[in-house]
Amino acid sequence: MAGKAAVLMTGRMELTEDTELAQRLLGNDQSGLEDILRAFGAGVLALLRRRFREVLREEDLEDVLSMGLFRLWNSRHRYDPARASLRVWWFRICENCARDVLRLGWQKARARETATDIALIGSVASSSGRASDQHCETTMESVASALQQDLRDVLSELPEIQRSILLADAAARDVVACSHRLGDEFGVPAATIRVYRKRAMDRVKREMLLRGHGGELP
Repeated sequence: MAGKAAVLMTGRMELTEDTELAQRLLGNDQSGLEDILRAFGAGVLALLRRRFREVLREEDLEDVLSMGLFRLWNSRHRYDPARASLRVWWFRICENCARDVLRLGWQKARARETATDIALIGSVASSSGRASDQHCETTMESVASALQQDLRDVLSELPEIQRSILLADAAARDVVACSHRLGDEFGVPAATIRVYRKRAMDRVKREMLLRGHGGELP
């Protein structure tokens, strides 16, 4: 009897937590992503492992979890709590991410998650510190120069760890740098690196839009 009561109590607590996190998500509270990851990440990862362990490595599954978190945020306005719990909905999103990886390969699947031009960030990083007195020869060059300068300014305003993550992504051969390696470097979990990455990318895109560069960003 006591065991059943404990199970019921646990179920009610989980339902309450799910509801609260869903309300934060629907209320555009981006800070809730880290709590969603903390509350549901291990369980969703375990389900992904069970479903895809024959075809995806452990590190791949963790990256799928990160991609799923990104898609969860971008599609938050389509979430209907009456149809599924937040935990179940996020798992379905992650499941689709895994299928995209298997169908398209990592590069194309990850490209769907890129909120701004990583290559442009790379060009800013490589040109940082090299001043030029030459005038632009064409309007396109002038626009590109202004875009790079504004992006450099936006990057400089990011918290150091977020800026370092984006610059590491820009230098990576893949679309993003290894979250585990960056986590070891900064002394934080890989999941935290993924959350910081998303916050940084969202802020870069938002700030660049405010500076009038919406047409140059995907």
